[in-house]
Amino acid sequence: MSFRKITIKSGNEESTLEVTKEEYQRYYRPWWQQKKHEQRNREAMEQNGYTEESYEEWKENDMRTELFAESMEELAEKRMLLGVLQDAMDSLLPEERELAMKVFGEEISICEYAKTKGENRRTLAFRKEKVLEKLRYFFREHGIDV
Repeated sequence: MSFRKITIKSGNEESTLEVTKEEYQRYYRPWWQQKKHEQRNREAMEQNGYTEESYEEWKENDMRTELFAESMEELAEKRMLLGVLQDAMDSLLPEERELAMKVFGEEISICEYAKTKGENRRTLAFRKEKVLEKLRYFFREHGIDV
């Protein structure tokens, strides 16, 4: 089995490792492929007359036009819906609001949330369903079909 010495640099630190040829290939091959892919993309853009700066500028301008493409009606509707959502969250009890924010907003699973709270997963799953019922009722009362 052949060994290779590799040097890894991170900031001001540098360390040398001795790895087998298989480990070396397994570690560096995906990195090489990614770098080669990026190089080909850059070369193709340059052949079409684009530079890296012009691509970044184009991407930024494209994002700006997407932001301003919405009509005033769409913006007003989104603002109204966000207001209703805020009112719905305010109607919940503090522990229900925290559960909703973690599980629905931050997309933390019930199991993970139960571990952090030190409570039973099934109890929190039941509470989550009750919170959903309250929110559905609130939205129906305000004329929003869910």
